Amino acid sequence: MNGTFVSRRRALTALITGAVTGIASKAIAGRYASYWNCSNGQMYGLIAKGNSRSLYLPAPTPILFFSGRKQGNSYVGTVFLGTQQIPVSGPISNNQTRVTLYANDGRSWVLNYSHK
Repeated sequence: MNGTFVSRRRALTALITGAVTGIASKAIAGRYASYWNCSNGQMYGLIAKGNSRSLYLPAPTPILFFSGRKQGNSYVGTVFLGTQQIPVSGPISNNQTRVTLYANDGRSWVLNYSHK
C-alpha cells in the first residue's frame, strides 16, 4: 500500500470512530433525567429506570460515577473512582433534592439537585 492510501484510510477511520462516539455520547446525554452537583466539585447526569440509578460525568465519553438503585428513601450501590469500586449507601432528603452517599471507610459524597 502506498503512503497516501494509508493516510486516507487512517483519517477515514478516525472520522468514523469520532462520529460514532459523538452519537453515543449524545444518546446518553439526552437520557439524563436531571443534573446533580457533587461535593467533589463535579456535576453528574442522572439516568433513572424504575429503581435503577446511574450518575455519569457528562463528557465526550461519559464516565460512570455511581451505579445502584433507589431503595425506599435511600440509594444503595457502587461509586467508581478510577479503578476503585466503592460500596456506598445513604439517604435521600425528604424533598428529594439531596442524596448523601457513605462508604464504609468514612468517605462521603453529597449530591444536590441542580436542574433538568
